[in-house]
Amino acid sequence: MDRIILIGGGPHAEVVADIVEQEGRFEIIGITDTAREVGDAFLDWKVIGHQEEIAGLIEKHDIVGGIVCVGDNYLREKVADLVRAQAPGFRFVTAIHPSVAISRDVEIGEGSVVMPGCAINIGARVGRFCIINTNSSLEHRSTMADFSTLSAGVTTGGYFRLGRYSALALGVTVLDRVSVGQNVVVGSGSLVMKDTEDDVLMYGSPARVIRARRPGEPFLKS
Repeated sequence: MDRIILIGGGPHAEVVADIVEQEGRFEIIGITDTAREVGDAFLDWKVIGHQEEIAGLIEKHDIVGGIVCVGDNYLREKVADLVRAQAPGFRFVTAIHPSVAISRDVEIGEGSVVMPGCAINIGARVGRFCIINTNSSLEHRSTMADFSTLSAGVTTGGYFRLGRYSALALGVTVLDRVSVGQNVVVGSGSLVMKDTEDDVLMYGSPARVIRARRPGEPFLKS
């Protein structure tokens, strides 16, 4: 069984670790986390180093790849870029819970995570380093751009488009053929009925723009 590491030791990594174990495709060797000491316990594993030491850890532990376990979209990209700069051949694997329903002609990009109870319908495209949280659905012919997120309980209509770095919070519903722009956050429980502009925070039913968002602004504190 190929050996991998989890990059990042926060709450998101706990969920990812469970999915990896449920899948049974990889053996988790340990965790890397810049905020933890080497040797610290993390669930059934230990912190074996920091992100800046990836190249040496790969050789030392015979690691083939790993998963960036970071919830924030922009930070996930920064960490992935840091790893790839040190180890250009590093393999970013996916983690897809066995309960996920995946239809035909679906594409899921490297480094993406799909949590329990999700449905990804025919012809959908999930980009690189995306997160689809528990019990969310991505309908037919819909697209998520790289480094985007669906939080738990999101429902999308068909031919939906989600822009790079954007996130739909808990329980958001998006109608058919609606496009959400880049660097957009839609707040919990909102209903998105029409296309959105880029770089905004929205919420409500129907969702409306609340304020502008800066590129790089963390979505988890919006």
